[in-house]
Amino acid sequence: MEFKFFSLRLPSRSGGVSFSRKKRIDFGARIKEDQAMMLDLLNIITYMSSIATSDIDRAKIIELASQQDGITARYLDKVRLLAENYGYDYADACKTVAENVKHPELKDFLIRLSNALATGEDEEKFLRIEAEQIVEKYTNKYLSDVDTLRKWTDGYTALLVSVTMVIAIFLISSMLFKMGDVGVMGFLAGVLLCFVCFLGVYIIYRVSPYEKTVHSLDVRSKEQDILHGISRFLLPAVFVVPLAIFMAGMDEWMVFLAVSLLLAPMGIIAIIDARNIERRDRDLSSFLKSLGAAAGITGTTLAVAISRLDKKSVGTLEKFVRKLYKRLIHGINPHVCWHYFAGETGSELVNRYTRVFLDAVELGGDPMKIGEVVSNSVLGVSLLRAKRKLVANGFVNLVIPLHVTMCGLIMFIYEMLYTFNSALLRLYQEHGEDIRKGMEHISTGGLGFFNISNASDIEFFSKYVIFVILVLTLANAFASKYAAGGSNYKICFYAFILFML
Repeated sequence: MEFKFFSLRLPSRSGGVSFSRKKRIDFGARIKEDQAMMLDLLNIITYMSSIATSDIDRAKIIELASQQDGITARYLDKVRLLAENYGYDYADACKTVAENVKHPELKDFLIRLSNALATGEDEEKFLRIEAEQIVEKYTNKYLSDVDTLRKWTDGYTALLVSVTMVIAIFLISSMLFKMGDVGVMGFLAGVLLCFVCFLGVYIIYRVSPYEKTVHSLDVRSKEQDILHGISRFLLPAVFVVPLAIFMAGMDEWMVFLAVSLLLAPMGIIAIIDARNIERRDRDLSSFLKSLGAAAGITGTTLAVAISRLDKKSVGTLEKFVRKLYKRLIHGINPHVCWHYFAGETGSELVNRYTRVFLDAVELGGDPMKIGEVVSNSVLGVSLLRAKRKLVANGFVNLVIPLHVTMCGLIMFIYEMLYTFNSALLRLYQEHGEDIRKGMEHISTGGLGFFNISNASDIEFFSKYVIFVILVLTLANAFASKYAAGGSNYKICFYAFILFML
């Protein structure tokens, strides 16, 4: 019997298996794989440990695990293909696949799995120990990433202050003194600004703990449905409307205001959805543990066990559990009921771990044991996310006032120097001849040392200041999102605030 849930299986692989190494390296895929590996191992080992409580054989464990999402599942599918199509023993197949694995943690897991299968060690005991160890390893890795993130967010703010001072010095020097070709110097300062800002953003992206909080099911939460609908119109408008305002010759601040107002609905809804998902993830652990205990002690089905649960004890999941129960008692297919339950919460954690729980229970496992294994993993992930949130909130709360200060400083310097330069230019135009005659006895210096900018220079500096503020706004919005994690729509929230300010 083949157990399928949520239609999240990988596409079927055809033919033979090739382990040849490609000469061309996809660095983007490699970075993504490195970031996702520990979380992927945690998910797949928790799944294997849960279904192993059903006393199924090793072939079935690997087959079901290979049908899941993620990187590890693809390698387990290669193990299955070698065993089923090429006559390999499962222990030898694991060892063969491990030789072609790059990531050390996945490689070590496959080697340990190979040794356990070769020595005849009990699969349930082995996977239970592996699940405990991977939780500890994932926790250590996550905490290490959070600590690194804390250091680099501090470094990012220091870089922003430094590069802003460089831009400020360039503006003061170029508008007061003759420093050479203003366009070339502006270009070099702009390149430096872009390089420093987006290097800092990339570093924060790389050091941030990898996690996927929003699922990709066809059924979504109420907030996600709204986001999906309005983004079809607002995202194109973010590019079209500001361009139209700019072409109409309106002030630059109108462009920033228009972008902010267009991003505001998506950003606010994304933050509401993120907070709801956070609360639901926090309550998932107690729900699965209570459900497993109720089903295990009474020996009933999950539908009956849900009817005996105190719905108020599951917190923010209460309304979703009530909907789930109503669908189950009305005879709707249980897989469809649980699919809608996971989809309507909007959470990837709910989606993944309810799938683990259900697959293991369907295979005949002990619901109480399964509930404990799954709830421990869910609780660990929730606690780690709370620690990351502390660091991310501190960074965002620093970046926003820092952004206002830096942009205000740039604007203040420009306005001050523009006023000074304009007054000096008017003075020179009205009394230039008298000034030159009065300073003929001075051998060096004089007004020639100052840069009396013409209209084209003033226009250049005006556009240049807008460019600097735009780069700072985009960089700070992306840095805030990568530090906080979550849905990509959260970029709209941070960009909305920064463009408005």
